[in-house]
Amino acid sequence: MEELKRLSNELKLFLTKYDKRIILGHFTQLIETSSLGFAQDEVRMLSSPMRQLYYLAGLLVTTTKSGEEVNCTEEDWAYIVNLLNAIETEYFKIFLPKEETEITNEWKKKREVAMPSFLSYFNLGPLNFEEQSISWISDLYQKLDAIIETEIGLRTIDFLHFYDNLDRWCEDNLKSFPNPEISQIRSNWQEYTTLQIGVVDEVPEGIKTLGKSHFPMYTFAADYGIKNRFKASDLEDKDLPLDKVEKILSVLSFKVADSAFLYYTSTDNPLYRSPILNLEDGLYQVFEIKQVLHAIDAFLEELCCKFEKNRTKYVKEKGKLLENNIVNLFKSVFGKYIKCYTSYYVDNSEQDILILWKDKAFIIESKAYKINEPFRDPDRAYTRILQDFKRSIGYAYKQTWRVAEKFYQQVPLVIKDEHGNIIDTIDTTKYQDGDFSIIVTQKSFGQIQADLYSLLELQEGGSYPWAIKYDDLDVFLRTLKAMNKKPQFFIDFLIDREYLHGHVLCSDELQICGGYLTGEITSDICQGDNLVACSPDLASIFDEQYRKGLGFKNERHWVEKHDGRTLFI
Repeated sequence: MEELKRLSNELKLFLTKYDKRIILGHFTQLIETSSLGFAQDEVRMLSSPMRQLYYLAGLLVTTTKSGEEVNCTEEDWAYIVNLLNAIETEYFKIFLPKEETEITNEWKKKREVAMPSFLSYFNLGPLNFEEQSISWISDLYQKLDAIIETEIGLRTIDFLHFYDNLDRWCEDNLKSFPNPEISQIRSNWQEYTTLQIGVVDEVPEGIKTLGKSHFPMYTFAADYGIKNRFKASDLEDKDLPLDKVEKILSVLSFKVADSAFLYYTSTDNPLYRSPILNLEDGLYQVFEIKQVLHAIDAFLEELCCKFEKNRTKYVKEKGKLLENNIVNLFKSVFGKYIKCYTSYYVDNSEQDILILWKDKAFIIESKAYKINEPFRDPDRAYTRILQDFKRSIGYAYKQTWRVAEKFYQQVPLVIKDEHGNIIDTIDTTKYQDGDFSIIVTQKSFGQIQADLYSLLELQEGGSYPWAIKYDDLDVFLRTLKAMNKKPQFFIDFLIDREYLHGHVLCSDELQICGGYLTGEITSDICQGDNLVACSPDLASIFDEQYRKGLGFKNERHWVEKHDGRTLFI
């Protein structure tokens, strides 16, 4: 750990030579443009661009030491990347054997579980689209507005209105700064930057005039963060007065201050909970606009769980929302031909969802379980990961098996309500080899969820369930619908997906889904024995479809997505 500490301190100290607001904007630019294939000379050198850029930004804003350099040269960037790589190597060493360690099968298994889980937890940020976050916040927390308003004097709609105004402000800037002649730029735009861009006096007057007209574009090129800077008053309107804007900023922003934040795997990076930097001169700068939604969600969850009574209501509403969303998704794919049971009872135990479609049955359990941060020590990490896994996916599997066993044994499935009254009796012989167990989680375990072989103990006669994060399920099923895939395609996928367990390396389920959609992962590959190693590019089909439209409720930029002229970042 001493070498890790030394390298981390060296990196944090190196970043102090830069002007914070300028370099913070540069890191924002790398995050926003890398998804389009831009800035590859810089981004391709990083093993986990999103998380590593957040780490660099976190180091930058957790020390009051600041310099005046506004450019990160190629040499500087290479030095930063070398330090990041060296830091990553030190984390890998945690999982390597000590000289005196006896390498047993148990030792190997613990590291096969702990290492990918550790890396997934710290390398993967929230992977979803903004509409999903907006819908989740709106649908969940508006039911809890009485709690929220009592605690802070604001409602859910105020937070979402704040986000909309901020998002629109940043978008307008993105349109106007590069093209001031096309999109009207604000007359006071120079108040949002400390850079002074000029034209030397010696040039001809015509060139000087032309140069001045391009000042906004030149400034934007040198100071990308200008598009994300704002005053509190810039976000107010008739529905969101200044006092509400300032109150929201008080919980979503922070000031540069010296703190102990140092390590890549530290969870106290202030930019996650407070993604807006208070520049203390009347200006604020948002690091990544989408993170504002995640910060709002985290803040409102914490607020609603402050007292046990409120927490109970929160958990109930969250579970109900997740269940309803899943049912609506399946209805969108299978239409009116499905029969659905929710919150039903089998053998005196409550089950979540059972969906019947033709001769197919989908046994679905949803789990909004919070995954704990894994320990750095592999042995302790394994114990915690196994415990979390058993309490969520392991428990959900037992719930699905309670129903799936009836189909396996081909005996009647008696469905009851909470009072023990029989609702229906299902003839399972009509669904021979046609039942599928699906576990929908709110968070993902990464590799050990993609390949359940390592931790899930199957019941005799049982098959592996499909365990997928809700947001991923949402995107996958919407894409199937957008691409006019028939329901049978989804059935074929579920069959082949079962065979992948035991020989797949993947931290993101959408990589598998995307590979199957594009034909890069075929039925033969799934049912073969060769190791299937997935890569991030397999999931790019979902980004492509999003730019065309996925059909989210109130999908943003729907008109622009279909005008054939708009470029999305």
